[in-house]
Amino acid sequence: MPTNKILIYSVVISLVMHLAALSLASLIGWQGKKRQERVMTVDLKEMFASIEKKPVPEKKPLPPKEKAPPPKTQPQKTADKKAPPDKKIAPNPKTVALASGKVKEATVNLNSKDALYKPYLKLVKEKIENAWTYPEEASARKEEGTAVVRLSLTDTGETDTTLIKSSGYPLLDEATLHAVKAPRFSPLPEKFQLSRLNVIITFEYRLTD
Repeated sequence: MPTNKILIYSVVISLVMHLAALSLASLIGWQGKKRQERVMTVDLKEMFASIEKKPVPEKKPLPPKEKAPPPKTQPQKTADKKAPPDKKIAPNPKTVALASGKVKEATVNLNSKDALYKPYLKLVKEKIENAWTYPEEASARKEEGTAVVRLSLTDTGETDTTLIKSSGYPLLDEATLHAVKAPRFSPLPEKFQLSRLNVIITFEYRLTD
């Protein structure tokens, strides 16, 4: 009898303990679940409301880039190159139509080395040098310069003189024209087969110390 009582008490105590354990486990589970719900609960309305309230900064358009001004072109300076007075002029025979008929002519420099014209031009140069003088008044004034003339000789002995370049001083130009007009030149030789020969002559006026 006492043994049965002890067994019954043991079973009852065991059931009470199991019930207590189950109750405690369910309580702990309920509290954990309640705490987890508190942690994971988020007010989405407030979140989106705060996002909507934040002003979005407007992007300002970038100012247009200023175009670089085109490079300024500097005008280039060019010097007129003049042919040296003693430049050789090659014979240039050509036919010129005149009222009296056709005239064949050529243009040469007084110092031309052309074998056809050289002997004749040598005589022309000698006559010009004999008539050419440096004006005393121009020398006293220390006037210097370069004059260029064109002497046209014909097969009949006629001449025509043109001042192509002035020396810059009237006295020197007059002396130049006198040196060309004063002499009497021989008619052009028949072997030239020309009616006119234009001779370019340069006169240099330089004073020496």
